[in-house]
Amino acid sequence: MAKKALEELTAEMDNIHIEEIEIITNPLRALRDGIKFIPTIKVGDMTLSGTLLSSEKIEKFLNKVKQQ
Repeated sequence: MAKKALEELTAEMDNIHIEEIEIITNPLRALRDGIKFIPTIKVGDMTLSGTLLSSEKIEKFLNKVKQQ
């Protein structure tokens, strides 16, 4: 659900690169990046995580990131 919403919200943003990290096969990378919960969206030092990430929550997060 979060992946689909994120892809839809960023479809027309050329400056956004989405990288999906599989924590089962890359646990050290997830640990190094501070990923403790699935799903997690991380931009720089800012993260958004939760069991149900709605399009609205993701959009608010992306807008907050843009303001930084």
